[in-house]
Amino acid sequence: MNRRIEIYSLISGLIFLISGVAKAIDTSAFSKVIIQYGFENLQFIAPLIILLEVSVGLLLIFNVWQRWSAFFGAVLVAGFTVVYAYGVVFKGVEDCGCFGKITVLNTSPVLTFLRNAILLYLLLAVWRKGENKNHLNKWIAFTALIFMCLVAFMTGYTYPKVGKKKPKKHTVEAIENTALKDFITTSKDSTYLIFAFTYNCPHCLNSIANLKEYEQSGVVDKVIGLALGDSIIEKKFTEIFQPNFTIKNHSKELLRLTNNFPTAYYVRSDSIVMEFSGELPCSYLFGTNRY
Repeated sequence: MNRRIEIYSLISGLIFLISGVAKAIDTSAFSKVIIQYGFENLQFIAPLIILLEVSVGLLLIFNVWQRWSAFFGAVLVAGFTVVYAYGVVFKGVEDCGCFGKITVLNTSPVLTFLRNAILLYLLLAVWRKGENKNHLNKWIAFTALIFMCLVAFMTGYTYPKVGKKKPKKHTVEAIENTALKDFITTSKDSTYLIFAFTYNCPHCLNSIANLKEYEQSGVVDKVIGLALGDSIIEKKFTEIFQPNFTIKNHSKELLRLTNNFPTAYYVRSDSIVMEFSGELPCSYLFGTNRY
């Protein structure tokens, strides 16, 4: 086998493998990246993408059906690049989230396009000059199976369903001891409802009408929305829903607060006294059952 092509195949495989494993560490966060691109209904394919990347990576590393593995990898990279370009141009996405929580590898748009171009070159070179032999043996098959099982477990374990309703939490916790302190500033003599949401989540959008009642009815002194998105998509959201509450846009850093959208926090005396996920109840029900 051509030594240069073998090195190209190894490098490409390692990139796919690292990318897939990094996403599997927090699949829920990766699904939110898909939402940022405006593909709310496709977030369920996050585990599939991870398993595809890991599979292609293993095939390239072990030189199994090398040419076809490289061809399929090139198709994946080209597709991801087109989607990322769409996100950059139309959604204001800057962080592609290609390597999950390994933020040092999630580079700027220019470097991301450059990296993808180099990876495409490597894959196309392997496709043109590599071998298409099945080098699979019992050792390779066993190693790949164990690795895929581990990745599949991580993927399933870190992928809670978005919008899934969680029980209310009534434990009082000072805001200064939580991640919420990095997103809002409160006054001790006021009450707040903090609503973390995305502009494309159907559970979030179904809650907006109820959310608009909270400040008007006096259940809380102030409503603050923490949105996973940008000003471009906020404009369309504002035209449709005409919110009467403050909205603060955030990118992926909002995922440090929660991986489940929507999530609401009832704040009193600079402390979180209630936290719950799922569609928001009307202000009357909340007001009579919050204690």
